[in-house]
Amino acid sequence: MDQQFVRSLTTVDRFDSVVDARIYRPLPAGWWVGVSDVQDSTRAIARGRYKAVNMAGACPIAGLMNALGHRDFPFVFGGDGAAFAVSADAAATAREVLARSARWCADELGLTLRIGLVPVDAIRAGGRDVRVANFAASPDVAYTLACGGGLAWAEAEMRAGRYTLEPAKPGERPDLTGLSCRWTPVASRRGRIVSLLVAPVADGASESFAATVRALLALLAADPDGGRAVPAEGPGFAWPP
Repeated sequence: MDQQFVRSLTTVDRFDSVVDARIYRPLPAGWWVGVSDVQDSTRAIARGRYKAVNMAGACPIAGLMNALGHRDFPFVFGGDGAAFAVSADAAATAREVLARSARWCADELGLTLRIGLVPVDAIRAGGRDVRVANFAASPDVAYTLACGGGLAWAEAEMRAGRYTLEPAKPGERPDLTGLSCRWTPVASRRGRIVSLLVAPVADGASESFAATVRALLALLAADPDGGRAVPAEGPGFAWPP
């Protein structure tokens, strides 16, 4: 049933469609949301460890992909953490992968990965929701989109010490087969590369937020490069990773 839900999700290929509330579907009742976050990631990045932070953030996704036999599930990678959703039958596997990921990050990267697993029913009881869709950046690559404030709520609960999980025992590891970062850093062409994060306030009107995002996207579209920091030919590629 989880694969039936994933296959039924709407996929859009225009980025300005991401603010259209009609494309999103709520997670089924009984599902679970996993969240992870690298503690003190800003300080680690300032010390030049941004790739280590990225690897720590991505490892629960890679570990869960391998543990589930590459069964599809919605997930979001946030650079210094990740969030994903799984049906009830995969919750125990997700719990184990998160615990093993936290242990691996501590032992191999020297980073603390905070982890949590939250029932979507608890998120809804807290006044938030998790609704998902897909954005196809190309014919071969699609990313999960999420709205409803539920992921942020789950992460805040984890940081507050609720729904948190402990790392696995020393020596336990997730299967991270296939996880690597082969891209070289993207050089700035204008002095700075700026990331703009836009989020609605908790009680913000969705139509106002959508209008704001569309206005920003229109400004970026007026730029000859479309506001893209990555060159058209893509970032550099290095081997070995």
